[in-house]
Amino acid sequence: YEKEIQDKKQLVTLIDNVEWKAGQYNFNSAKEISEEKRTLGKLVNQIEELKNSPEMLAAAKEYELAKDNYDKAYEEDIGLAQKIGSVKTAVQNTKSKVSEHIEQTGKIEIEYRELSEKHPELVDEMKEEYERASKQRNTFIIISNKHLQNLTNDVENTKRKMEDKQREYNLLSEIEASNYGVEFISFYRDRYRDVANVKIDEAKNKVEKQSEKLRDVFLHDFVAELNEKIISAKEEIAVINAELKCIPFGRDIYQFKMEEKSDREVFFTICKNLELYSDSPDLFTERTVSDEKLADDVKSFLNKILDTEQEEDYSDYRNYFTYDMTIRSHIGDEESEMDLSKKQGSASGGEKQTPYFIVLAASLMQFYPKDVCCARIAFIDEAFSALSKERIEQMVKFLEDNNFQVFYAAPPEKINSIGQHIDNTVSLYTQGKYTKPVEGAWHSR
Repeated sequence: YEKEIQDKKQLVTLIDNVEWKAGQYNFNSAKEISEEKRTLGKLVNQIEELKNSPEMLAAAKEYELAKDNYDKAYEEDIGLAQKIGSVKTAVQNTKSKVSEHIEQTGKIEIEYRELSEKHPELVDEMKEEYERASKQRNTFIIISNKHLQNLTNDVENTKRKMEDKQREYNLLSEIEASNYGVEFISFYRDRYRDVANVKIDEAKNKVEKQSEKLRDVFLHDFVAELNEKIISAKEEIAVINAELKCIPFGRDIYQFKMEEKSDREVFFTICKNLELYSDSPDLFTERTVSDEKLADDVKSFLNKILDTEQEEDYSDYRNYFTYDMTIRSHIGDEESEMDLSKKQGSASGGEKQTPYFIVLAASLMQFYPKDVCCARIAFIDEAFSALSKERIEQMVKFLEDNNFQVFYAAPPEKINSIGQHIDNTVSLYTQGKYTKPVEGAWHSR
């Protein structure tokens, strides 16, 4: 029964909805639709005509351009509004800072007046410094409390440094030790003017004299040391030449030659003057300074030493000489003399090689001096390849007489010349892929 009542209620509701919709229905809609379709067709045709119309296209472009301009103007308007807000905030902040600066300025003016009354001597200098700094910045200088504190610290540091310098000056000048501080600035300025106007020349003269003295000590020691080495080298060459005079090689006698370089003439001139003034180590004494030529020589030589890029050019005494060998030849009663450097072009193989063995022997004599107990060992490879039998025997005998222990490496054809002057021989010969030694077989190989 309840279900049946519910179904009847739903049926009544459905009937009511149908009646309401029937009241809303337009029975002329079919006719109106046809008219609307005709109107729509006309509108479509008009739209197509407008699309193809130049005036419409131009209007559309203007519309798009106007819309873009409007959008940009709108965005700019929003940005300007934001900037205006920021500016208003900045203005408010600036007003607050101005108020603070006004308050600080009042305090600083009070401090400035107090400091000016306490140190009137610094007022003019401070104003000049402020004007100079303002011109550099091209604006006024605004000093904050923090900046002022930093400047105050700088002033205190500078003050301490100034007082240290004042104490240092007092100590050197034997002035009362208590005379230091800001209040004595004018005193030290007067002292500075006195030094600048009067004592600077005295100080300059003292510096120049001291410079000359130090320069002279250096130059004297430098020249004297070089001169000692040169004298020693000349003595050694003299000893070697004395030995060589007693050892003729065939008809030739060899002598080492050591000549002063022309571009080092100034050095040798100074050495000679050192000998003249050996009682004084000072090349700038009244006696030597009066000799203008010597003074010029000394300065010229010193400048060359200081200007050279290669220190050994002037510190090594060997660079002050040219070296050669003199050969004296005896043919019958006639005697001729020629330098090795000039004879090399026309000399035979033996004549060219002999001087180098003379140099070798001289080097060995210098390396193994007679007054030193040592094993005087030498090794000579390809010995005497271009020398005659007579020259070979003379050279071997010279080395033997001077107690040299020599190992000779020589070709077979030279063994007969060397063998009779040596104690032991070892011959090397090839057998297949190997080289074999045979002791004492020089005469048969």
